[in-house]
Amino acid sequence: MKKTFYVVALIVAAWLAINTNIPNPPESRHGSDEWLSYLSQHYFDISDGQGHGPDPGSMEWLGSVERKAKIPIRSNNSDRQRYEFIQHQLQQHTFIINNALGLVILL
Repeated sequence: MKKTFYVVALIVAAWLAINTNIPNPPESRHGSDEWLSYLSQHYFDISDGQGHGPDPGSMEWLGSVERKAKIPIRSNNSDRQRYEFIQHQLQQHTFIINNALGLVILL
């Protein structure tokens, strides 16, 4: 029984390690195509899992990023102000992300 518990615990720990990411903040200019792509690849999957979803950089996409990053949605601000605020949050906090579980931990 103990052996089974340890094997299951090892498998769960390995799965978590493989599927959990602690990304570095993007270094490209916020709002650029590279920045948008970096966020999509390393931080938040905004698609439905089949490649569908809002266009990167759109108001809907920004709202989804803000929601997933657990920061206030600033839809009354300009896109540039929203990009700057998101970048600031990415630089000020550590994000632990497990997209398979939909888990985002903000430190």
